[in-house]
Amino acid sequence: MQVNHNKSNEKTLSDLKKELIRIGTTNRAKYDLLKEKGSISSSQICRRLKASWYDVVLEIGLKPERYLLPPEDMLEALKGEFKRLGSYTKTFYIENRNKKDFPHPRILIKYLNMSWAEITKACGRKDKIEFVADNVSDEELINEYKKICKELGKVASIKELEKLTAYSFEVYRQHFGSMTEVRRACGFKVKEVKGRPIITKSDCERELLMIYQKYGRISYSQLEKVSTISMSTIHRKFHTTKINEIWDEVLKDEK
Repeated sequence: MQVNHNKSNEKTLSDLKKELIRIGTTNRAKYDLLKEKGSISSSQICRRLKASWYDVVLEIGLKPERYLLPPEDMLEALKGEFKRLGSYTKTFYIENRNKKDFPHPRILIKYLNMSWAEITKACGRKDKIEFVADNVSDEELINEYKKICKELGKVASIKELEKLTAYSFEVYRQHFGSMTEVRRACGFKVKEVKGRPIITKSDCERELLMIYQKYGRISYSQLEKVSTISMSTIHRKFHTTKINEIWDEVLKDEK
């Protein structure tokens, strides 16, 4: 972290170090809860220094409560963890990872400055990522988006969300339809602009029937080229990545 060590910033760092030593922990939530009256919040500190809480704690010479391995070592350790898990999917990792040694995907993505696809590829994933039913609630997405915005100190853009989310923007879009609706659901002030409509399963069925009538029962790779709806959306709406099962369901009334 590169901090401009002017007098104001140096005092901020000095005061923070004294306060963390007094409290006895570098945990961000505990600092905000137990800090002395008049001390600035962790969010204000991060905005003022333009750095993450983790980097701020390192800057003042203290050990972050969750110690993270250096990036290269973390990726090497993740290779073993993914091998143990037998899966590269976020949801499986979130639920089954060794929580003592491996942080949540959102923290990993930010810490390594890599997308989830880049992380898993660096750790040995060779197969193409297929999106299936996301198994995440609206409330979980709202809470995550609010948390990301709080850490950034502003309302997150789509690009920032894609970088920091533990899921994907496509998951958000399927739940809310547009970024405008995500922000509205979070209680943020939004500009009244027309967003992309939510794609329903019926939309997917109509699209596939039109394709079938024109091209027949085509393969995944062929379908990917002609469909106006992304394959990830189709997979999610039908709760399967197997194209034959999708065709069977779509064409069941055509037989």
